Amino acid sequence: MSVALNRKEGPDGDIDFSIPIATTRFFVQYWDIAIEELGLKLIQENAYFGKDKLKDVLRELAMLKEWAIKNLDGKELDYMKSRVEDLEEGIPGAFDQDDTVLYIF
Repeated sequence: MSVALNRKEGPDGDIDFSIPIATTRFFVQYWDIAIEELGLKLIQENAYFGKDKLKDVLRELAMLKEWAIKNLDGKELDYMKSRVEDLEEGIPGAFDQDDTVLYIF
């Protein structure tokens, strides 16, 4: 299993946009710890947010990247850092409409 950022569109809620975040094991082992230590509210499993929270989301992602740099090394650091950077690059463009909502699951 894995955790991803998803956008549901259409009347049947099909996922039409997705950015992988991590395997469930990696998410629990590293992301959850960072999220708790940093007190993050938007970047966490089962969260959702709209375009109005974009600045806050990007701030939380920057905090996660800094946490990874300070607390991880090797493959774990490279993996988490690259996934955070993918989110930083992909999230702004995912808001194709003002009422778009992104989900993490």
